Amino acid sequence: MESCRTIDVGVVGAVARGQTFAEMLARTGSLRCRAVCDTNEPALEEARRRAGADAAFADYEDLLARGGVEAVVIGTPMPLHVPMAVAALDRGIHVLSEVPAGVSVEECRRLVEAAARSRAVYMMGENYVFMRPNQVVRRLVREGLFGEPYYAEGEYLHAVHELQVSTPWRRRWQTGIDGVTYGTHSLGPILQWMPGQRVTSVCCAGSGRHWRDAHGELYENEDSCVMLCRLSRGGLAKIRVDMLSERPHAMTNYALQGTDGAYESARAHGERDRVWLRARRPSPDVWEDLRDLEPSHTPELWAAHAAELKGVGHGGGDLLELLAWRDAILGRRPNEIDVHAAMDMTLPGLVSQESIRRGGAWLPVPDSRDWVSGRLPPAQLHMIWPERLLGAPPEVCLPPGYEIDAFRAADEQALCDLMAKAGFQGWTAERVAQVRRTLIPGGWFVVRHRPSGALVATANANNGPEPPLFPEGGELGWVAADPAHAGKGLGRAVCAAVVRRFIEAGYRTIFLRTDDHRLPALKVYLDMGFEPVLFRGDMARRWENVRAALAARRNAG
Repeated sequence: MESCRTIDVGVVGAVARGQTFAEMLARTGSLRCRAVCDTNEPALEEARRRAGADAAFADYEDLLARGGVEAVVIGTPMPLHVPMAVAALDRGIHVLSEVPAGVSVEECRRLVEAAARSRAVYMMGENYVFMRPNQVVRRLVREGLFGEPYYAEGEYLHAVHELQVSTPWRRRWQTGIDGVTYGTHSLGPILQWMPGQRVTSVCCAGSGRHWRDAHGELYENEDSCVMLCRLSRGGLAKIRVDMLSERPHAMTNYALQGTDGAYESARAHGERDRVWLRARRPSPDVWEDLRDLEPSHTPELWAAHAAELKGVGHGGGDLLELLAWRDAILGRRPNEIDVHAAMDMTLPGLVSQESIRRGGAWLPVPDSRDWVSGRLPPAQLHMIWPERLLGAPPEVCLPPGYEIDAFRAADEQALCDLMAKAGFQGWTAERVAQVRRTLIPGGWFVVRHRPSGALVATANANNGPEPPLFPEGGELGWVAADPAHAGKGLGRAVCAAVVRRFIEAGYRTIFLRTDDHRLPALKVYLDMGFEPVLFRGDMARRWENVRAALAARRNAG
């Protein structure tokens, strides 16, 4: 395992936005700024010195070829995000890219294809999803306290007239194209509050043009652009982006409505984020300060790094997105904003630009998963052991007459027979030897029936080959039990033994893969504490079906 190793990172755009990343890498404990890159050569040496980097490059290709980096942070102007990300991914170099992911649907497709063929991790750095209020609301949603969320709003109101002088690219890519050109800060948190949903169609309209640039020309982008988004399970979202109207900035305006709760963020200085949850406030006339819920509903990532997050930009998001990216590279946790999540946040805004050209027509938003449907990870369900339970490994409990033991060479034929009884065909001595080569030491467990000496259950701690979602995680694999000994908790016991072995070996990510129809096994995993990983657009629906099937079995007796 390499879960504690240092990752050498190159920061691109290091004189401007990338400078924040370059100086913050050291605070992660395992990301090191090895090199910086920027076309502003006069300022490049100072950027290298401030970042503590070994080398500086004015040419991006030189950085990739000679910089000795295994990951890059792309903090460059918007039109450079895709070409730079693709170049890195094609070299097997991990990518954290600034938002949005791309500036056209066509180049976004190239990015998705590059991510699909690369073994490297791509993550979009949407820092607003990591802000504490947004994370608290996300946790409240996932705990079911909002009921079913069905409507949301997001606004990004930030005049950039002066910034367009110091960063001229904004004049073309942020205010020179009509429609929502910079919408991921607003849409990103909303999509995480409506898990399993994506935007399927949008329409967009603007408020007219009232502002002129430094040369006296009217901006092409209408002042306030509003995008309505239809979601895949019937939800509706409204996104407003205004980067021209002169007014106090308000870049984190949000609202969420569910069947059992509502949330409204503070809209002005002195106001507070407020929430109403039926479970806590039966009367719909009484709001509650969201901060009152933070002690009991602060997500793990925030709680674990609370001291380090003081004073960090974008409400802590600048550091937390680096930590999340690091953990995805090291296999400690799923990649929360992988290339498809990045597309879910980016593509609606790009389609809105065509909608406003067509007078506000409703237009479909492509699903990036369809672009690489033949190259997605295997369509099995994935589950992960929560990091909060790493300090509380499950107990290995067996009824009288059974004992947990290590697999031995003499068990080979009995193991093959057990796998056949459990429905796994084709197990031979060669297959056993192949599996043993992928296990961590002491990682294959069996349950023996003392009176007969028979092997009646098994599971193992697998560390290879590396699967796409968790490149450095440990997999609970090949769980099987003899149907003749069903109902005695034998499967749970061997699973607990494997989890304990992984924790003992220092693994931070423990996962498993299974199939929708394996309901007895799924019940065991859920009861133990494993949690579903929604890594594809169809996963939320499939898990709903699984839970419904388990409930039906329970009700049937």
